[in-house]
Amino acid sequence: MSWSRRLALAGTLIALVGAIGLLQPTGLFAGIDTLAMRVVARLRQWPGADLVTAPAYRLDAIGKGGGRIFIALVIALFLARAGRPRAVIWLLASVAAMMAINALVKLAFAAPRPDAIEPLLAVTSHSFPSGHAAGAMTLFGAIALLWPSRALSAFCAAMILATGLSRVWLGVHWPSDVMGGWIAGAAWLLAMAPLLASRRDASTGNRIAPDGRESPAP
Repeated sequence: MSWSRRLALAGTLIALVGAIGLLQPTGLFAGIDTLAMRVVARLRQWPGADLVTAPAYRLDAIGKGGGRIFIALVIALFLARAGRPRAVIWLLASVAAMMAINALVKLAFAAPRPDAIEPLLAVTSHSFPSGHAAGAMTLFGAIALLWPSRALSAFCAAMILATGLSRVWLGVHWPSDVMGGWIAGAAWLLAMAPLLASRRDASTGNRIAPDGRESPAP
């Protein structure tokens, strides 16, 4: 996909996030959001619900800003040892910038947290879009881009999905919050991906693919 198409698609996704944020207070998504919360409330009463709640708490810890930065730093260490300094900068910039962007978007919409069911966590920040969902999409999406493989991509997709769903299970986000977060993260990755795919080695001028392999410059 060309740079222009990637940026156009990223812009479309950003507009979609804005549309969800503007339409959410009108109640357009209230039916689906409330129904999902009621389903969660019932599922929490089932035997074995703790088998879902315990991992959800762990995903909450991993998905916080500090947890994402820690994971990104560990991965950056491996990238640095592999001789991929530009990938280190790209990864850390992508993750850190998404945190700042999401915080600003939250302030812009100032959406209240769900009140349909009892939350299992005490949260005070605004609700839309979900920072955990956006952060997971950015972090694990970036990992999948850095090391393209089916197995790793499947793992990253599972982490993105599980992180988003865990926010609804814990009662701290509406599904529309999570969807907005996923879309925001995807838009940011689309905007950042060309910087990774087209970078050139400063000393050789060779093109470096996302997996670190070089090819002669044209």
